Amino acid sequence: MAEAHPEELRENARRRVPRTKVAVPAVGPDFVRRPRLLAVLDQARDAPAIVVCAPAGSGKTLLLAGWARPETTAWVSLDGDDNDDRRFWSAILDALSGCPSVPHDSPLRDQPVPRRPSRDPGFLAAVFGALDDLPDVVRLVLDDLQELTEPEPLQGLEALVRYRPAGLRLVLASRETSSLSLARLRSAGQTTEIRAGELKFSPTEARALLAVSGVDPRPTQLRRLVEQTGGWAAGLKLAAMSLTDADKVFLGGSDREVGNYLLAEVLSELPDQQRDLLCTISVCEKVSAGLARALSGRADAATMLDTLEHETSLVARSGADGAWYRMQPLVRSYLLADLGKQAPARAAELHAKAARWFAERGRPVPALAHAVRTGDAERVSGPLRRQAVSLILSGEHEVLHEALAVVGDQVVAQDSMLALVSALLCLEEGEPEFALLHWAHADAAWPPHPGAELQLLRRLVAARQAEITGDVGDMVRATSGRLRGQGHRLDALDRLYRATALLTASDPAAAWDELRVALDAARDREQTYVATQILGILAGLAGTAGDFRQMAELAGQADRATIEHGWERTVAGATASALLAYDALLRAEPAECLRHARRAGRLTDGGQGLTLLVGTVAGAARFELGDWTAGLRQIEQARLAGGTRVSADLVALSAVVQHRAASRLGWSRVAQQALNESRLRIPDCGEILLMRARTQLSLGRGESAEKLLRPLVDGTVPAILPWTAVEASLLEAETAKLAGNEGRAVRALTRALSAAKAGGLRYPLVFGSREVVGLLATHRGQLGELNTFAAEILAARRGFAGPEIPDPLTERERSVLRLLPTLRSFDEIAQDLTVSPNTVKTHVRSIYAKLRVQRRRDAVTVAMDGGLLETPHPDLHD
Repeated sequence: MAEAHPEELRENARRRVPRTKVAVPAVGPDFVRRPRLLAVLDQARDAPAIVVCAPAGSGKTLLLAGWARPETTAWVSLDGDDNDDRRFWSAILDALSGCPSVPHDSPLRDQPVPRRPSRDPGFLAAVFGALDDLPDVVRLVLDDLQELTEPEPLQGLEALVRYRPAGLRLVLASRETSSLSLARLRSAGQTTEIRAGELKFSPTEARALLAVSGVDPRPTQLRRLVEQTGGWAAGLKLAAMSLTDADKVFLGGSDREVGNYLLAEVLSELPDQQRDLLCTISVCEKVSAGLARALSGRADAATMLDTLEHETSLVARSGADGAWYRMQPLVRSYLLADLGKQAPARAAELHAKAARWFAERGRPVPALAHAVRTGDAERVSGPLRRQAVSLILSGEHEVLHEALAVVGDQVVAQDSMLALVSALLCLEEGEPEFALLHWAHADAAWPPHPGAELQLLRRLVAARQAEITGDVGDMVRATSGRLRGQGHRLDALDRLYRATALLTASDPAAAWDELRVALDAARDREQTYVATQILGILAGLAGTAGDFRQMAELAGQADRATIEHGWERTVAGATASALLAYDALLRAEPAECLRHARRAGRLTDGGQGLTLLVGTVAGAARFELGDWTAGLRQIEQARLAGGTRVSADLVALSAVVQHRAASRLGWSRVAQQALNESRLRIPDCGEILLMRARTQLSLGRGESAEKLLRPLVDGTVPAILPWTAVEASLLEAETAKLAGNEGRAVRALTRALSAAKAGGLRYPLVFGSREVVGLLATHRGQLGELNTFAAEILAARRGFAGPEIPDPLTERERSVLRLLPTLRSFDEIAQDLTVSPNTVKTHVRSIYAKLRVQRRRDAVTVAMDGGLLETPHPDLHD
């Protein structure tokens, strides 16, 4: 071969390329691996082309850099200068030359680059031939492919794709679908594509991304952040920057850092027409082609949306039929904020257009929501009056609040229907005092000839008020009579409140039947909020009847609806969470119980019954987790806050749980108080016998305890709570064990296990006394078909690593213990208690043994830390 002339060599020399341009980007220690996407890339290693296409900030570069193997990867970070065809190919050849898999004698390392390489068949043939001859496959990553806009480098890249050299695999990363044609490879199934949807961070990935910045959000915060950012990597990082400042709240697209990023990296690269269309449709959470045409006035709006979807991924189709488009949440948030700031009149006009469009198509909720955004009270008041009742039944409380705020307090106060709707809203959100104010306004503005619906609405508000306050008489009076006419839109709500009145009148069977009819009516009319309320009450009824599995299922359905629609802070949401907390306690999962109880506790005031249930189960859970004193105090406080207008089953639950905890801790006065109050409120029931028997056993009177338990165990005296029978059998087993009657103890234990297994109850067994657990352990494997369940109980018991409750102290021991911190001598303590010094020493030895200590100071410390020195609650009086 003839040697090239020096001038020709100079003419064909490669352009100088910065080293960083052809180096695989380094991933720092804060890099978040994404196994699900790395698995997709690994599976596509042999595909001729991998395409990663998503908007700026989606994490394309880091994903590929974290996946790339330096020994087999050539990387080019493209920029605008690469539209110079010679520089483009110089960069590719330099990247290949720097790849360890390319042999030192490969022609690629010194291949000259002619003036117009993509149009030079000889050059392309030489490069492709050298790539064919590579001993190992090299992956060439071309990052930021959208920077290539000139025909020559695109033509060369097309040739590379079309020829598919045996030693090369292409990996193309771009913000938009380039003009590069991959149709042939796609049709042959030879491309793997990762789009914006796949690159969205899942909640788990988002948590990991935030964690590297020291941000550890709660589950609800995490869910909100992922929704707000659309799982967009850059948005999550910007959120993390904001949230590392404890006093700062991430505001989405209105945050300055976010806005600057979006303007510089995303929106500035769009054509004016596309940017204007995005700005126009930003007033809607989602748009159809028809709505986009109505808002923009552009006949080609559908085509533009399609282009934006395929070329930028800034909008994506949604819905089962793909007829709607959603914009990337942060982009929409920024554009909407900017529109309201720069052109508020245009924003109001666009919302008015959207309101008309939805109203014409029978979509009242979005129509009213957009009318609200105009800020025009006259535009809002008409649809509000027409739709307020339907919106409260379906649970569109946020839209209602906003609409009522726009029309103003004065207008609401002068309109009976709006005032009653406002009162019902307040009751559902735990604000009964404000409900009374709206009720007074409704009465003051009451028309001389009210329509049937207005009268019914007034009756239903009265019924809801009575239900929350626990006034049985008012509840029954408010729901008396039948609804005039069939198929009325308030029929389901009317039946719901009538069922509640039946419950207060102790007719659960009739209430259940009424609620099932009400649920069907609510679902038929798509009154989702009413249906959710009904599910919660049905769940409570199932629990009262002892069907705790059905209780959990129905409460779970209600809970999922409240989370989906954002109703966690309503009575319906709190009821579902409270019942799930109760279920978790009965399954012996106290941590899960506390999680649900905290959610239920967000409601300001859900009524006395709800307050009592939440406080009781939460206190019991805290007690079982080892926070004995605080747990018992919480149960006491719940009983006080619950008042006197609560159902018998809630009174029994609170009393039994409080008495059980107080007896185990040795707080005899608190235990006796629970028993005394129960005698007044729920006399002649099995729970009274259970508490009396437990008291006798704690005093060492086993025979008395056994006699008290007998009518409860044999069913002569009925119990209120479905699981009282389990507690009674366990107490009988403990009594028999202490009396040395092992046979009777095992029979009682077997009876308790059988009932607990049938009802899905683990709480009384897992947190049973040491005698009960000892019986289980001793007779493990000898209980027939109950062996598996017994093993589960023992495993659950071992799973709790909290401290064991010390043996309860006697009253005399407690008296001695109270005087130990005073530093009196034993003789002086004996004089104070009018006993002999030897008696005091005997009590002290017993105290040391029960507390597992050997010194006076340690006894005082253990007693104080464990809450064993009973002190009166500030709200309790002797």
